[in-house]
Amino acid sequence: MSDIKEMLRRHEGERLKPYKCSAGKNTIGVGWNFDANPLPKDIAAYLAAHGRITKEMSERLLDISIATARRNCLELFPNFKTFSENRQNALIDFVFNVGVGTALKFKNTLTFIRTGAWGLAASNMAKSKWFGQVGIRGEEIVKMIKEG
Repeated sequence: MSDIKEMLRRHEGERLKPYKCSAGKNTIGVGWNFDANPLPKDIAAYLAAHGRITKEMSERLLDISIATARRNCLELFPNFKTFSENRQNALIDFVFNVGVGTALKFKNTLTFIRTGAWGLAASNMAKSKWFGQVGIRGEEIVKMIKEG
């Protein structure tokens, strides 16, 4: 679990005070979009009272986010548990980044992943609009998908 946490912190950054992400959404911690995903009540109350959250709260939000992205990956890929750890982490990061709704729009990529056509999946991801928007994150994820 520490590898995926390190990867997400590197890709998302971590801020204990609210900020607007590149899409203009209210965000806190490690990429927690609290416009789309309301904060747990205790964290929301603490934020309202102090204008920030604690490191421990950020960690809790990250754990929730990873668990959600992992569940989404298990639904998207029935054989997800058989993928290498690197591929699992790459897909968790990807789903964390775009959300399951957007991930579902990558129809060809999903088919390639489900059938183990890793090179085609990586190539397809590299041709996407998403890849052009996320910079180094995309390069790292595509490499992990391709190489395992």
